[in-house]
Amino acid sequence: MSDRLVLLGTGTCQLQEHRVASSALIELADLRLVFDFGRGVATRLAALGLAQDDVGHVALSHFHVDHVSDLVPYLHAGSWSGIDPRTRDLHVWGPEGLEALMGGMFELFDGLLRDDGFGVDLHEVVGDSMTIEGREFRLADLPPSGNRGLKFVAGDVTCALTGDSHFHEQEVDFLRGADIAVIDAGHPSDDEIVELASRCGARKLVCSHLYRDLDRDTLARRAAARGFGGEIIVGEDLMTFDLSRGIAGIGPSGPRRRA
Repeated sequence: MSDRLVLLGTGTCQLQEHRVASSALIELADLRLVFDFGRGVATRLAALGLAQDDVGHVALSHFHVDHVSDLVPYLHAGSWSGIDPRTRDLHVWGPEGLEALMGGMFELFDGLLRDDGFGVDLHEVVGDSMTIEGREFRLADLPPSGNRGLKFVAGDVTCALTGDSHFHEQEVDFLRGADIAVIDAGHPSDDEIVELASRCGARKLVCSHLYRDLDRDTLARRAAARGFGGEIIVGEDLMTFDLSRGIAGIGPSGPRRRA
């Protein structure tokens, strides 16, 4: 399995066929982690040919519905599917309040989300980093909404994902040094996206969590005029970055054989 970053979804709570809720699949050697798990994410994983047991970890940036809701059908399928039952424990990582959130889900659906064949291990992370299967992931508080960004290194490539985030100094600091920065481009204005690009200096600034259509060419021209030397990309669902090829590797993802 080569290192790659897949945008499973680039949307929001809005119901759009071509955009499910903002989410990313991170594949690093033998580690698969899904960052945020809102509407449509479970189906996107199935479209990639990934079985339940292929995904071992989920990290949640915060607890808004469009970032957690598809855990319900995902765990339900893992417990009751006749074609793809889950047999491997699922580890869920998130901020304080994770245990209360998941406990409420389990109680609400009264035993339908967990089966004796697998466990759901919850990890509340209160510090600024977490280690998953020997890999370090850095975390940063990005107001508002109790949101936490995720940053990691794959080979020579540093990736940063913001989840939800309005434009502010914490976000600028968090994205500095990133080769690929996947940002919430729905809450900030166009002016703020240009400001963020020019100040953080990411080599690829990937716009996700999209509430509106963006004019990439206009944003790129304005950012270049402010000294931005990187590339602005308007994300699409299933857009893929091959991290093993550095930041040059990008393309659509398609069905694949199960690993």
